[in-house]
Amino acid sequence: MNKLKLKLIVWHGAVLVLSWEFWRYLSYLFNNSSKPDFEPVGVINFIVLSSVLALGLMLFRRKWHALSFGATHGLFYLVYFGFNAINLLGVAILAGLLFLSRLSINSELNERFKINSKTILRRGLMSVVLGIFVLISFAAYQSPLAKEIESSKKLPSGTEVFIRDIVANTIGSRVDTVNEAEKQNIISQITNETFGEINTFLKPYFQYAPPLLAFGLFLILWGLSWIFIWLSVLLGMLIFWVLKKTDVIKIEERDIKAEVLII
Repeated sequence: MNKLKLKLIVWHGAVLVLSWEFWRYLSYLFNNSSKPDFEPVGVINFIVLSSVLALGLMLFRRKWHALSFGATHGLFYLVYFGFNAINLLGVAILAGLLFLSRLSINSELNERFKINSKTILRRGLMSVVLGIFVLISFAAYQSPLAKEIESSKKLPSGTEVFIRDIVANTIGSRVDTVNEAEKQNIISQITNETFGEINTFLKPYFQYAPPLLAFGLFLILWGLSWIFIWLSVLLGMLIFWVLKKTDVIKIEERDIKAEVLII
């Protein structure tokens, strides 16, 4: 086995491990019926995974590499969220976006006289991050929370708690009574009436809860994508520097011919 094949296997192994940890945590978030605990390690894992995928497309530049990275990453998504039509479509979209990322990275590499890892990663990461966001949105579409809202025809109980907090903070101090129990009863009554009115207004739209939840989550994530992309770029630059210093990769200077337009 030559060194290139060994490096390719190791890189696929890294993608596989990071994907397993990432989708394991996402499965816990989406499938937990009680309030799940948010862990910052999930965001860190996303940033590392995005960097490793983009660097993989930068180092291994053939067409089938993009498809193999997409299949490797999508494997544990399918394991945790099911081998169904919508999830297979999501993995296909991911593979297509990784292929697009490969084209952007190759274009940047071919057009430059000096390799600039920052610029190359920034161009490639947008499609990588978008592909992962698509899978996250598909997972949200199938989540128990979305199905619960669709079937129960009302907002989750956590929404009522949120409304109660708003009522208590806005008008709680204005309730003219010295009796704390009476004050809490008034707040509860206002909360129940408000919660009921909101559910009545939204009732015709609860059947669309899964796609609305998925699309809303996608918009939120895409709005924050510039943060994830730049953090992934910084981490990718660090990994690229380490790989150069340890001689895992090398940069050589070569003479090239360029076309000149003459009139």
